[in-house]
Amino acid sequence: MGRLKQAIRAALTISGVLLLAGTAAAQDKVKVRFGILTTASQAAFYVGVKQGIYAKYGFDVEVLPLATGVQANQALAAGQVDWSGGGVESTVVAWANGLPFKAYSMYAKGGDSYGILVRKDANITSAKDLKGKKVAVPQGTAPAQGLNQLIQEAGRPRDAVNRVNANYGNMGQMLISGSVDAMAGLEPFLTLTEEKMDGQGVILLRLGKHVQGGGLFLITDKWAAANPTKVADAVAALWESQQWVRKNPKEAAVIEAEFLKVEPRIVEVSFKWLNYNPLIDAFTSQSLQTTADYLAAEKLIPAPIKPAAYLTALEKVTAEVKAKYPKLLE
Repeated sequence: MGRLKQAIRAALTISGVLLLAGTAAAQDKVKVRFGILTTASQAAFYVGVKQGIYAKYGFDVEVLPLATGVQANQALAAGQVDWSGGGVESTVVAWANGLPFKAYSMYAKGGDSYGILVRKDANITSAKDLKGKKVAVPQGTAPAQGLNQLIQEAGRPRDAVNRVNANYGNMGQMLISGSVDAMAGLEPFLTLTEEKMDGQGVILLRLGKHVQGGGLFLITDKWAAANPTKVADAVAALWESQQWVRKNPKEAAVIEAEFLKVEPRIVEVSFKWLNYNPLIDAFTSQSLQTTADYLAAEKLIPAPIKPAAYLTALEKVTAEVKAKYPKLLE
């Protein structure tokens, strides 16, 4: 009986030690409020959380859904979230306005996720034919910039097109109803609208030649200052999450569809046009500057800026993570 009691005490002691160790490990994780936009381009964020990748790097993540890049900027600036992602255009706006957060990586690329969808009965077969047509487009976005560049390349003045302000969610119905002749939008709305039009709509062209899609992973200055040794881990976790999406697109689509509350097929449509590569390449650098020039010309930022000057933190952490985890880029 004495030996039995000793065995029970030993087992309870070991269980207690393991419980305390588990509790301590949970407490050691750094808490993060992660604002994630309800768009497939940010799939690596949500998928990484659900697959335990951010936890693996020492983060206890609370996901806060956000609707737009503007909302992400506001939430980051107000301290409502610690991390988020912003499209190229919304990040340039943040830089131009001196908002207190920095970019540390790309979360996705893919300008061809943007495009121009037209009504067949509008007789639009080239960018030149957009003259005098009503085009639904969200102001200050990559599709708006791409549309602007198309018009200029076609030799038409900027006001040759009648821009109708819209959002990504309502422009499809505007095109279907005939209140506009074309829409400058993004996936999956382009494909879904084309399907609903049952042969009466056609993609005029994709905008990847003109603008970069996806965007940048943003961290508040306050969080980075409080957790200086964890910034590189945050980026490494994102890179591994992106790699997981690249290698497991169907599974990733199912996980992201749960977040977006849509069918996995719809997410797969977007995945077709997106690349979950974290590095800034020459085209992205060019697109950042072109976007800054466009936003300044449209008076959507207070003054012209040089985006390259805002990438110091990103370049530093990219070099660090590449050296430590080179296989994450495979």
